[in-house]
Amino acid sequence: MERHVTAVKEEFRTDVTLNRVTKFTRAVPGKLPSASKQYLLDKLPIIQWLPRYSPSWAIQDFMAGLTIGVLLIPQGLAYAKIATIPIENGLYSCWVPAAVMVFMGTSKDLSTGPTSILGLLTAEIVRDLQNEYTPTDISSAVAMMVGIWSLLIGLLGLGFLLDYVSLPVLTGFISATAFVIGMGQVGSLVGLDNVPSGAFNQLGDVLKRLPHWDGPTCGIGFGTVLVLVALQKVGQKWGSKHFAIKYMSSSRAIIVMVIFTLISYLVNKDRDDYLWSISKISTHGIQTPKAPDAVLLSKVVARSIAPLVACTLEHQAVGKAFARKNHYAIDQTQEFNYLGVTNIINSFFGVMPVGGAISRTAVNSECHVRSPLNGAFTAGFIILTLYVFSPALYWLPSATLAAIIIMAVIHLFGPLSLIWRYWRISLADFIACMVAFWLTIFVSAEIGIGAATGWNVAWTLLRSAFATPTIHASRTADASGTLEPLARVFSTTTTLQQQQTNNDSNPNPNPNPNGNSETMTENVGGPVIPDDTIVIRFGDSLFFPNASRNKADALEAAQLVYPSVQNPHYSVEAERSWSVAAERRLERLRTQRGVVMRQMPLAVVIWDFGMVPFIDATGITALAELKDDVRRQLGFGVQVRFVNMTPAVRHRFARARWLLADADGLQDDGADIVYPSLERAIWDERDRDSLKGVTTEKS
Repeated sequence: MERHVTAVKEEFRTDVTLNRVTKFTRAVPGKLPSASKQYLLDKLPIIQWLPRYSPSWAIQDFMAGLTIGVLLIPQGLAYAKIATIPIENGLYSCWVPAAVMVFMGTSKDLSTGPTSILGLLTAEIVRDLQNEYTPTDISSAVAMMVGIWSLLIGLLGLGFLLDYVSLPVLTGFISATAFVIGMGQVGSLVGLDNVPSGAFNQLGDVLKRLPHWDGPTCGIGFGTVLVLVALQKVGQKWGSKHFAIKYMSSSRAIIVMVIFTLISYLVNKDRDDYLWSISKISTHGIQTPKAPDAVLLSKVVARSIAPLVACTLEHQAVGKAFARKNHYAIDQTQEFNYLGVTNIINSFFGVMPVGGAISRTAVNSECHVRSPLNGAFTAGFIILTLYVFSPALYWLPSATLAAIIIMAVIHLFGPLSLIWRYWRISLADFIACMVAFWLTIFVSAEIGIGAATGWNVAWTLLRSAFATPTIHASRTADASGTLEPLARVFSTTTTLQQQQTNNDSNPNPNPNPNGNSETMTENVGGPVIPDDTIVIRFGDSLFFPNASRNKADALEAAQLVYPSVQNPHYSVEAERSWSVAAERRLERLRTQRGVVMRQMPLAVVIWDFGMVPFIDATGITALAELKDDVRRQLGFGVQVRFVNMTPAVRHRFARARWLLADADGLQDDGADIVYPSLERAIWDERDRDSLKGVTTEKS
């Protein structure tokens, strides 16, 4: 009894998991005060950078903040129109992100606010719930939930989950949303009402009703497009020569808004029936804070995940890109916290979800902004607009707003060369891109990005599940390729004498279509493998999806080439399995592949763990079964040797009580040997006595 109690105590004393928990529990109280202080400092970056702020930076921050404030006016209005909420709510969405950035942002360049993609995703939710709630209430609830999700991701460190949304998925999704958004604005651009839903339906309906296009509205809409294109071309050609030209080109949206709003006012101010549709914007300062309805929040909990993914991915990607360009680093976890707090606070003011925008961020960077303090000037300008300048926006033509939207999203599509690149590089990536693109167009943006991400996850799991080892040995007499040499080098260099010999003996001296005489040299740059040895190189982590497949493939590859060896202490007939299906399958594969079995039995199996970063309980169990099957079917004395094991993988074997010993250390009886190099594992002394007296049985 006492012996059992001692064994149990020893088991608990040496248990790795229990020791980890105990160590963590003891360490937390002592580190909590300093960790809490650092945690709070990380959540308010202004505490760290403000003492280093130079007064000379204020001018550049003021100019950058004012520029972004000017850009936010047309963009905020346009993206609110996409979201199908009152367009003045786009302005309400702009000041809080800029103000919070000053205290919580880790990027000096990022400009956070409404975006076209968030507008589309919000519009889909508004469309489904507009019979129960007002569009403003719905968009505010979505903003609240996006903020809550983002804050949870930041606090719990779950940002890695977004890594499953690959670049091809984003390309397809963004291209599709650009197409959907653009088609949705064509009706307003040409003065048509009652345009159906669906991008292709809208395109067909607009073309079908071409004779009914409104002339004055087309003049305003296409005039806006022409001015926008002209200003863009001027900036591209002469912007590098003078800052004023670059600034004018970057601010082209506000320029056309001022021009055509003034034209609209002069034409329509004395008319009872306006010549074209106008926006009729009416703001009265900052709205009174109002919490989103709890029942409505419960209805948008799941629906808000798509806007969350869209805004966080774009925000993080833009932030990292401009941080790298301007030689600093952002804190990705803190940016999740910033997005969370921003959207939560913003949701009390009748807004739409917000995130980082690449166009405004690029302009901010070009203005040589020096710190996040520029957000204070941006917020101040937006608030001033809400109280003072907004009455002038009443006359803004709807066609001008539609043209601004179309020209903003047209650059998001493609390019087609990138999609073609996905096709050339990886069929799986191309499929992910196409799934995101077509489902976003024909079903919804949520389904599009969700299905494409699901494909990515499924493909990753399939690749892990079907990862198989590579079996290396000396070159076989057959051409089956069942066992591969460690290295095969094709040489295109031949001597003149060799070439002359080839010409004399071969009427076709240059069989290679590339024009070179190729010779294959085996194992150049790699160790030569004896005939009684194989090297099994595992190509991925060994865990539950692929452990069984790796075991089966490795055993089958060895059985195809090496003869079965029976232990002389047991009767061959008594040990023979009742089922002959496996034997017949091996015979069939040998015939199909032209495999010639070797005369020498297998003596050494080397497991190369160089590409195995992780192994779980299922993987270790599969390897134990593989070791047992090799010794039972190919020879009881076959040695299993290990090489290139990482400390983490070896530690897992120790926790599984698998006896391992270093080749240069003390070696216990029954322990498998771990070698420092593959060459050493191949040529180290082997016990030939284990094969004495055995009988071989060739299939």
